[in-house]
This record gives sequence, structure tokens and C-alpha cells, in this order.
Amino acid sequence: MLARLPLTTPADLARHTLLYADTKPTAWQRWLTLAGAPELKPASALHFDRFSLALHAAVNGLGVVLGPLPMAQGEIDAGRLVAPLKQPVVPVRGYCWVASRAAMDDPTVSAFCHWLEQGAENTPKPPDTSL
Repeated sequence: MLARLPLTTPADLARHTLLYADTKPTAWQRWLTLAGAPELKPASALHFDRFSLALHAAVNGLGVVLGPLPMAQGEIDAGRLVAPLKQPVVPVRGYCWVASRAAMDDPTVSAFCHWLEQGAENTPKPPDTSL
């Protein structure tokens, strides 16, 4: 797809189909605003109820997807996708884990929660560019 329609600047997205995940309906608008192109109108758009479906559509050449890099990294590493525009990085809200007091007494649950916290500490933080 990129051989036919190069994608080197945010303005190039006007010639592409943008793939939306309904779980993150404002992601593209937030990214375009941070990229300095808030009024950009894509050639077309496709909407999917989950990011995994939008990602699969991108792998199949149906358009350009925007989403969490960790979820797309396997496709990038396998050469099925590329990340042509590295910036801007859109900050996301944090996550939390919730467990009952009784569950926290379970060593497996406690170990899992510790593993989540360690992963979060080792994840690079995006720059603070809140909208």
C-alpha cells in the first residue's frame, strides 16, 4: 500500500483510508491534532468494534491503523506492518488492577499483580502532551 500511496507526513493521510477502533473513537482526532492537522479529512474511513479487527484490516492492506504499539509490535516485527510516522505519541490514561481483599491473600493473585506493576514500571512513558 505504501508503494502506491507514500506516507511520510501527516498530510499524506488525506489519501488513505483510516481504520478506527470503536473502543478508542477519538484516537485519530487526538493524533491528528497533536500532529498539527486537526482538519485533515481522509480519503475514507472504516470502523471496527475492536482494535484487533482494525489491526487485522491494516495487515490486509485496507488502510492505516492507529493504536498501541505493543499490540502491533508482532506484526511490525514480522514485516506485515510498518510504522511510517513515529510522532506524535498520544498519551493514554493509566490502568489499574482491582482484586478483593480475599483474593490478595492468594499467592498467585499477589504474584500476578506484582508482575503487572513491574511491567508498568519498565514501560517507557510518553511525553506529557495532554489535550
